[in-house]
Amino acid sequence: MSEHPVIRFTRELMVVSELDQATAGAFVRTVYQEGVRDGEQRVVVELHRRDRAIDELERELVRLRGEPGG
Repeated sequence: MSEHPVIRFTRELMVVSELDQATAGAFVRTVYQEGVRDGEQRVVVELHRRDRAIDELERELVRLRGEPGG
């Protein structure tokens, strides 16, 4: 199994910055968590866009078929 990105980047940050493990780890975890939150928000926005597009397409299909409610 490969190393978790937080561990890998903590080690890399320690090498290039001379920070101790606790400080480097805290920073990397914060950055990682913010990235996860941002990614989750982007997914939610895209799902809402997709749902709106599906609703519009379904309404158009009903209209084209001449079904009631369109």
